[in-house]
Amino acid sequence: MRKFVVCMNSHYIRDSQMFDPSDLSDEEFENADIHDEMMNGHWHDIEPSAFIGIFEAINEEMACQIAGKKRRYDSRTLFAIEIQA
Repeated sequence: MRKFVVCMNSHYIRDSQMFDPSDLSDEEFENADIHDEMMNGHWHDIEPSAFIGIFEAINEEMACQIAGKKRRYDSRTLFAIEIQA
């Protein structure tokens, strides 16, 4: 068995955002309804992480199939790169 890094092909990723509470006090953050329109300014676009995980397999295709099954992704949207020691 060989080790592979499995990632999502960036062609299949869209619309990634994160909530940024940096200018909220602890109390405001605890009580915030992040889906309220008043909080829209706290949402920022981010570069998504395509990293799925590291998997042991015989080849790249099998690594993608294992990752897809474990993480509930269609293996056709994934790619694998062997880790060279």
